Amino acid sequence: MKKTLFALALATAGVMAIPAAFAQDAAPTAQQGWYVGANAGYADVSRGPYDNGEFAGGIKGGYRFAINPETSLGAEVGYVYLGRVSAQNSYSQNFAGSNDKSKLQGATAGLNLRYNFSPSWYGEVRGGAFFAKGEGLTNDRANPEFVNFNSTRYYAGAGVGYNIAQNWSVGLNWDYYDGSQSDKNIHLPTNLYSVSAEYRF
Repeated sequence: MKKTLFALALATAGVMAIPAAFAQDAAPTAQQGWYVGANAGYADVSRGPYDNGEFAGGIKGGYRFAINPETSLGAEVGYVYLGRVSAQNSYSQNFAGSNDKSKLQGATAGLNLRYNFSPSWYGEVRGGAFFAKGEGLTNDRANPEFVNFNSTRYYAGAGVGYNIAQNWSVGLNWDYYDGSQSDKNIHLPTNLYSVSAEYRF
């Protein structure tokens, strides 16, 4: 009888321990609060007069809301510099001016959705408005012109990262910036491949 009672006690304790174990595994990992970040890497332009890349980087900041235990939604603003790229010879040889380099930069405002695979690892997608400010050659190969432009376009991206501490994380990212103005016939679509760091308050 004593052995039976002891076995029942052990079984009851084990059953009661199962929810606690799952609760520990399901502890909330979503982040909430203010954050700032910076990234740096290689920006590549492959359209019309330009087929090359250059150093680029940016800064951003925002606020995240935890929408479930693993997922957070953030609203952020930032600024990105996407470098200067020399035009291909097939365009520059038909350009009468001395400066054929493109330049693209601008402010951003958008949303990011972050999912925590574990307390350490996360994945993120993002997108929003890109307030592009740029210059470069038009897409007219026979008679390219150098123009300046300001336009509101879009950006989108994705990344993965690792939380190295409660407030710090590092990541690898890809982002696309649609820097163009069709009525001026200039198109500087740019892919940015970067490493990033983030601090959460």
